[in-house]
Amino acid sequence: MNINKKTKILIIGFGSIGKRHYRNLLEIGYNKISIFDPDDKAFENFKNVKRIDNLKIEVVKNYYIALICSPNNLHIKHALICARAGCHLFIEKPLSNNFKGINSLLKICRENKLITMIGCNIRFHPCLNYIKKYLRENKLGRIYSIKHEFGYYLPYWRPGQNYSKNYAAKKSTGGGIILDDIHEFDLLFWLNNFNKVVDHKLIFNKVSSLKIQTEDQAVGTFLFKNKVIGLVLCNYLEQNYNRKCKIVGEKGSLDWDFGENIVWLRAKNGNKKLFESNKYNLNSMYINEIRYFFNCLNKKQPTFNDIKTAFEILKYCLEK
Repeated sequence: MNINKKTKILIIGFGSIGKRHYRNLLEIGYNKISIFDPDDKAFENFKNVKRIDNLKIEVVKNYYIALICSPNNLHIKHALICARAGCHLFIEKPLSNNFKGINSLLKICRENKLITMIGCNIRFHPCLNYIKKYLRENKLGRIYSIKHEFGYYLPYWRPGQNYSKNYAAKKSTGGGIILDDIHEFDLLFWLNNFNKVVDHKLIFNKVSSLKIQTEDQAVGTFLFKNKVIGLVLCNYLEQNYNRKCKIVGEKGSLDWDFGENIVWLRAKNGNKKLFESNKYNLNSMYINEIRYFFNCLNKKQPTFNDIKTAFEILKYCLEK
């Protein structure tokens, strides 16, 4: 079956990311969408959506695609139901907050020949795609190190919501900056072509007065088989939004700052602007990742961030 505008899609979880995917699907022409979320408050201002009231197999099997947008700790539970019903799976990051059920999910997806994808939308940012291509073409020469940074004060993340009651604040629902910022870990592995890790360490603590049960800052260090050193620094603490990438190679360094959206080459002869993404609509990342997923479904080919791939990265992020 090829994806078309009449393809039946199920979204599980109608929080901020579930709503974003819903709006985006409508924008690109898909309207056979149903929503499951037990919280009636999630549907305020969305009176015309089609809801389903349970996730029984006989109900879920009517859908071709399931988008899992529920809290982190429910991802695998909901994905298992959908996989058993034969749905192809798009699961929001992170894959889970623990390892329970992942091997069973992999087995069912393999047996049912399901296409899967974990949503890491930052891979679809034009500046990072430029960097990926630049490295693939070996323009920086041998790579020595890759560093990713992210930081933003947690109470600022979701205006209008009490951060201390959000999933991010609780261990039981998969909160904490490490899983919340799995984007940076994902980008590190992706830009280094998923080279084998030969040594690594994760250091984290809670240093602030934030009303959370989880770590609010962390550092991940990695030594890869190709001798690249990788570094991820992330926190819930910075007052100004910070997201950066720096790659050091034999021909210079690549710098990218999310706020600036310019890829710079820092080399012996000075700084050179390689690429700039002017007036970029951030929502385009989310639309492009869904279009990519649908394209893989039509071609019946694996995505570049399937469950197996995401599981490998998750293993390092859960070593606490």
